[in-house]
Amino acid sequence: MPTNSSSRRILIPPWPRLPIILTFAVVSVIGSPVLAASATIHADSGLSTDCVGNYDPTTRSCGSGTAVAYRTLNAAAAAAQAGDDVLLRGGNFQETLSPPQSGAPGNYITFKSFPGETATLSGVNNPAISLLNRSYLIIEALTVTDVLGWGRIESSSYNIFRNNSFARATAHGTTGGLKFVKSTFNKVLNNTFDDGNDSLVLQESDRNLLQGNTFTKARHSLLSVRCGNFNVIRGNRFYNANQKAAEIYDCEGTSDAPVKLGVTKHNLFEGNEFTYSRGSGRDTRYNGIQYSGQNGIVRRNVFYANQGGALNFQVYSSEALYNNSNHVFNNTFYNNRCYGMSASAASGRNRYFGNIVKNNIFYKNTSCSGGGNQTSIGNTTAVKLESNAIVTTSPLFVDETDPDLHLKSGSPMIDAGAFATRTVGAGSDNVLKVEDVGYFYDGFGIPGETGDIVQLEGGSTTACVVRIDYTNRTLTLDKSITWTRGQHLHLQYSGIGPDMGAFEFQSSNRVPSPDQPAGLSLNGSPSIFGPDR
Repeated sequence: MPTNSSSRRILIPPWPRLPIILTFAVVSVIGSPVLAASATIHADSGLSTDCVGNYDPTTRSCGSGTAVAYRTLNAAAAAAQAGDDVLLRGGNFQETLSPPQSGAPGNYITFKSFPGETATLSGVNNPAISLLNRSYLIIEALTVTDVLGWGRIESSSYNIFRNNSFARATAHGTTGGLKFVKSTFNKVLNNTFDDGNDSLVLQESDRNLLQGNTFTKARHSLLSVRCGNFNVIRGNRFYNANQKAAEIYDCEGTSDAPVKLGVTKHNLFEGNEFTYSRGSGRDTRYNGIQYSGQNGIVRRNVFYANQGGALNFQVYSSEALYNNSNHVFNNTFYNNRCYGMSASAASGRNRYFGNIVKNNIFYKNTSCSGGGNQTSIGNTTAVKLESNAIVTTSPLFVDETDPDLHLKSGSPMIDAGAFATRTVGAGSDNVLKVEDVGYFYDGFGIPGETGDIVQLEGGSTTACVVRIDYTNRTLTLDKSITWTRGQHLHLQYSGIGPDMGAFEFQSSNRVPSPDQPAGLSLNGSPSIFGPDR
């Protein structure tokens, strides 16, 4: 992105300017290199007074150094401008971090712990981090604990939260967590969240990325997506023995949410682990994902040992009425109680329809009472199971005990999956029309994200999806390819076709899939191959 080339770096409150330490970084403005100065500012709660130009980082004292330090976090934040680093020294800051200004594209303001030290925000009877109309800020490697709520991020964009530890938020409701409201293009990366209420909330917030985080122990949900669109939830671990893991639905006017129905679209859940939700006597309470959105994708996730059900398509008034056009494919459901998958028996032709469940492995899942049914689909018109492997004999996972649910060589799940969709007409171009574009992802316009790599049946050529036209059902690719009418298409695969389950088997010595083993049931198909093969 273009870089703000202003030479101004640091604003020091009313007293005269004194020397500060400057570093220089090469940044780019429309391809032309410029030098942007950046300042390092310290926040040290152990100081008795501010040290503006005479702080010694080694001794953490005034008088013998040339650095800048403030005794409060927000005084340091007030002095920081685009490109600056605010280093929080080890210790406790009993104040809300509320930066008064934003950074700039390519020139973030960074708040992070001093290397080798733990800076803690705690003891605050408000959200510990408050961003209102702020952009281009990085919150990094902080410990936020024993506070009312971890943070409220409102009408804010392009901020990054990474490598932080969030623990023990005391408030009930959505206040007791990290809450994004009307905020876009933010990234939450590699953080830990433990002991919140609704630990992370995306409300009316679009095109955010949550990746590599670990969520444990919440009084309600670990993740709540409410009337938000085009968000990516990837590579996270969800573990909540207290309640449910994730929920996705519309907004019905509770708390500070508006009434907005049918507006929770195109969210991607990919490569996550959902495990150990709380036990229940019914499948509607404590799910791995309580799902009620539209046009979403749930793929390549692992659901195991959830005691309240793995994934449930729920329908109820009024936040969960519109549950349609979702694609749940290539997931692994293992050893879940209250079903690997369940779905409401509700009717509602114009609101609850068109949900496709394909290429998933179901193994050792039970009903809530421990019975043998692995799925419970109340409305089989609204939720269609196609070409899933519901097995009572081992799919040959690498390790069921640990568990490692990758496929072993020789697994009957290898090459046994159905293709996602088919081409419409023949051609040679970079714009490909298909029967169903709902399986695919184009990056959602999120900076740094790339679309899916797709592959046609019968060849090894792959291409990247750079744009999806949902109305005209076309995929714009990064290069031209040639296809025939009705040719099958899937995410990139190895072998002669896609595998079942969350993990595509990779080997230079592919073992052909054996005949259908005893105990294998494929919905909608009499053989190990799905109806689209």
